[in-house]
Amino acid sequence: MTSSYQYELAAYELNKLLGLELVPPTVERTIDGLTGSLQCFCEGTITEAFRSRQNLKPPDVSILQNAFSELGIFENLTDNPREDSSDILINTKDWKVWRVDFSEAFAPDTVLLPDSPFPRCSKRLYAALRGMPDDRIREQLKAYLNGEELEALLVRKRLILDRLDALIRDKGEEAVLF
Repeated sequence: MTSSYQYELAAYELNKLLGLELVPPTVERTIDGLTGSLQCFCEGTITEAFRSRQNLKPPDVSILQNAFSELGIFENLTDNPREDSSDILINTKDWKVWRVDFSEAFAPDTVLLPDSPFPRCSKRLYAALRGMPDDRIREQLKAYLNGEELEALLVRKRLILDRLDALIRDKGEEAVLF
């Protein structure tokens, strides 16, 4: 598996393209001759690992369920499985969810992650995925991803839309889109 700070930048840019707020602001910087990425620190957060161990729940559990559904879609899109729930940060004041560590994302795989289901999707994300031209994604991410990684991302985007469309056909739009 390849690891690169550029995947952190690509994840943040893709996050912005889709109108999400799952990835904290991330920039490229050179410090003492070493180039890498810097990411904003999310103050007032706990990890999903801690939240789960403490059995903490928001007043409305659908807030987390919906956030994790969107996160599952984004993890499939970036080919970055949730192996460590310490990479998920949650602000317990508003239950905002952040996802960090995309350094090993964007493998040129053209399949969805087997253990990262997404039973639901926000209408906003669904519309963004459906309406986002492939050329715009290529243009925005070409500084961070090679051609093979970009094309695999676009295949995964189509697979995600196919899965969401199938869920909508089977269960109805109201059960799938929030």
